[in-house]
Amino acid sequence: MKKMFTYVSLVLATSVLAACGSGTKPSTDGESGGNGAVEIRVKDGMYVLPSDESPDNHYLALNIEIKNKGTKKLEISKTDITLYNSDDEKTESLNVYDSNDKFKTLSFESLSEGKITTGYVVFEVDSKEESYEMHYSPFAYDLEKKDTKDITIKIDPSKYPDEKEKVAELAKEYITSVFLNGEATGGTSNVSANSTKPEIISLGSSNEKDKENKKDKDISEEQSESGFALANDVEKERNEFTKTFIDKFGREFMNYQPSEAELRTFVEAYIKANAKRAKITYTVKEFFPDSAVIYIRPETIGLENVKTYDLVSKFAQDHANEYNNYSDALKAAEKYLLEQIPSQLDSTPLVTNDMSDRNGFRLKLTNKKGQWTVDTSDYEYDSISEAFRGGLY
Repeated sequence: MKKMFTYVSLVLATSVLAACGSGTKPSTDGESGGNGAVEIRVKDGMYVLPSDESPDNHYLALNIEIKNKGTKKLEISKTDITLYNSDDEKTESLNVYDSNDKFKTLSFESLSEGKITTGYVVFEVDSKEESYEMHYSPFAYDLEKKDTKDITIKIDPSKYPDEKEKVAELAKEYITSVFLNGEATGGTSNVSANSTKPEIISLGSSNEKDKENKKDKDISEEQSESGFALANDVEKERNEFTKTFIDKFGREFMNYQPSEAELRTFVEAYIKANAKRAKITYTVKEFFPDSAVIYIRPETIGLENVKTYDLVSKFAQDHANEYNNYSDALKAAEKYLLEQIPSQLDSTPLVTNDMSDRNGFRLKLTNKKGQWTVDTSDYEYDSISEAFRGGLY
């Protein structure tokens, strides 16, 4: 971002100086089938969203367990498993991968006698309300039995959870808690996975024990309600964001050296104004049992759009011929900007970073036993932070 105070020296040089010159919660089926030599069971399932597929379609991931109960090696492949709808139309499984390479699907392998293998098989289903039948056509594990019949299991797609929106709610909760001080924004509401009355925690709160107790209580409530909870220490990450904001804003000053208190006052004023006005779009790009990718497209108050030229011009007009020292004039002008900019934030135009994907910036989350963690080490996380501090980099 270009320096906010570009116009200070330009205006003051001619106006102020006096004669100085210029200067997943899984839904367990337990449904199974077999023929004495092999047994197949649907352990659980859920709806997923592969990154290259449409969010308007339904992708059912069934967690399959296969046990070789025969005396010969069994060749396994996900292509052995197909789905038929009520009109006997066949659906093949999809090749699906997640960005973290943690989503385990059934693959081609040899299964020794008595051994078990598990993995997901993903199908696109037309409707969650339609009945389906899963067919398993095992490879000829016994060459003398060439007419082996398919093993079939009834599948009810409506039984399985579709929780994409829940992880989007967690992303909203994280963004609101860390970058907007827990306050509602103009474009979205302050949401969590379960609470309809979220509590706002101020930046200046210092009762760490109460914060930890509240955090533990909130997580416990969220888990009991939906199995979805944020594992991040949002209070710590909010404080880190604020500190970085203060440091970067302080570097914008070339002449006046603001105090820590002055910088914090400005940053808190910006965050409060941004919480009222920012418009944020959340798009689920990828969703699996252990990972998710949400795209965040923030429209935030752009500090580069503050009318600093107009403010400095007013300062120059009000203080014409008051300064004999150019350096003192520059310091006074920058201090004036620091004091006046907060009053401009309610009318400063919102901006969207042109460097982002058309859907916004990527926010990656990983899941461990219902505890979802936002990956703050991902390089696009820094771009999200930059957007919420007005474009200061």
